[in-house]
Amino acid sequence: MDTDQVLLSQCHHNCVMTKAPGYSSVTLWHQDIRYWRFEQPGLVSLWLALGRETEENGALKIIPGSHRMAFTHDRLDDAKFLKPELPENQALIATARNVELEPGDALLFHAQAFHAAGRNTTDRTKLSCVFTYHAAHNAPVPGTRSAQYASIPVG
Repeated sequence: MDTDQVLLSQCHHNCVMTKAPGYSSVTLWHQDIRYWRFEQPGLVSLWLALGRETEENGALKIIPGSHRMAFTHDRLDDAKFLKPELPENQALIATARNVELEPGDALLFHAQAFHAAGRNTTDRTKLSCVFTYHAAHNAPVPGTRSAQYASIPVG
């Protein structure tokens, strides 16, 4: 196997994400790396819009460059969400960008990038597909949920 080959990981979620109108909740500021246990944090999520994604229906918000920042544990709660009440986190959240997408648009982001989403306040369900990729040389930590399933070679 080529060590530069990209693998599609089944470790957390390669699935359709839904935000139902009226019933959806706010998705708090988090990093996807909190779900996975790999030797290195270098995982990439691909977010594929299956319909229009707008601020009104809960489109993603992302903090540019946050995947390269170090965060002390006191800036996160026990579930590893950013604590929005801290002034240093408020300043960071103020730099966030809304990512509005058209059907078929894709967003690639590092698993350490902080992102969130609002509620769906429209009358239509928002659907997106999420896929997570990692390099072949970035193995899951044995004995963890990430190692339960074999990765699928891509390409």
